Amino acid sequence: MSTTPAAPGAKEGGREGSLEAPTRHPIAWRTEAFYDATALERELERVFDICHGCRRCFNLCNSFPTLFDAVDATSEGEVAAVDKKVYWEVVDNCYLCDMCFMTKCPYVPPHPWNVDFPHLMLRAKAARARTQGIGLRQHVLAATDTVGALAGIPVVVELVNAVNHSRPGRALLHKVLGVARDAPLPRRYRCC
Repeated sequence: MSTTPAAPGAKEGGREGSLEAPTRHPIAWRTEAFYDATALERELERVFDICHGCRRCFNLCNSFPTLFDAVDATSEGEVAAVDKKVYWEVVDNCYLCDMCFMTKCPYVPPHPWNVDFPHLMLRAKAARARTQGIGLRQHVLAATDTVGALAGIPVVVELVNAVNHSRPGRALLHKVLGVARDAPLPRRYRCC
């Protein structure tokens, strides 16, 4: 792994494996710099290089095995040799659960390397949404309150359960929303 400099603005003096609680810095999502594609790619590479060198998070979400397998598949064995398309596969596999930040990563702030993987993934997702927009699938799957309220209407709930648990219904969900045909879906109940 290459020597990785501290992130801009990171304080010196932290150490790996510190017993200090992680420090969560605010996200500067209202600045144009937050969405700068070149700066984002540089930060993805910096953080991915740190993650590749550590690998403590290998058993969390599929972002990490995706990254590590891609690095291992290169002849150089370095993040710099990974196709940038793989970066977006890593981003897509992060569900923003925060487990890496809260429990695994020894390089979270106040460490000088200032690794906040979930915030970086959120930044990448926001930058992509700004440039490419958000499709129907993302709108529907993100609107959990609305979907839950509609799916809980007394007559609709039976229809939703029938669709969710039938072969043709699962094929439809897969085609329209990209929901895996074998993914477990909860049974819906009336809201009133």
